[in-house]
Amino acid sequence: MGRLRTDFLSSVLYWVVIIGLVLLTLTLVTLPWTLEIIFRGSTFYSLVPHYKILILLYVTGIPMWIILWMTKILARNIIKRDPFSISSCLSLKGISICALIIFICYLFTCLFVRATFGIIVITIGAFGVALIAAILYRLVGVAIEIKEENELTI
Repeated sequence: MGRLRTDFLSSVLYWVVIIGLVLLTLTLVTLPWTLEIIFRGSTFYSLVPHYKILILLYVTGIPMWIILWMTKILARNIIKRDPFSISSCLSLKGISICALIIFICYLFTCLFVRATFGIIVITIGAFGVALIAAILYRLVGVAIEIKEENELTI
């Protein structure tokens, strides 16, 4: 029963990430047009130049796409019953680096642009994701070492 539930949740995660990749790709492609539609008449959008918001969203959207791709690799490894592999370790390292890039971008946005509550929440969230991914990266690395050590002793 536990294995069936794990397989189901891993498959759901995999397909949610695939849908997220498709939606994020569509969003990144249509961003200049949707930005105009969403912020039309907004006071924040009239205070900050449009190209600055567009650059920020692209600079943080591309690492987010990479994070989703790495999450897809992690979900695939779980489905294949190989979560403690070099591929998982590299995926977690990539997630950590990309989340750190997003954190730094929004931190600079908080410093140089009038910070809104949403920007502060994104900044703190990106830092949390980077920290957790870095811890999991090290944890999976240690688990791989233990796994290889056990395989050599048997």
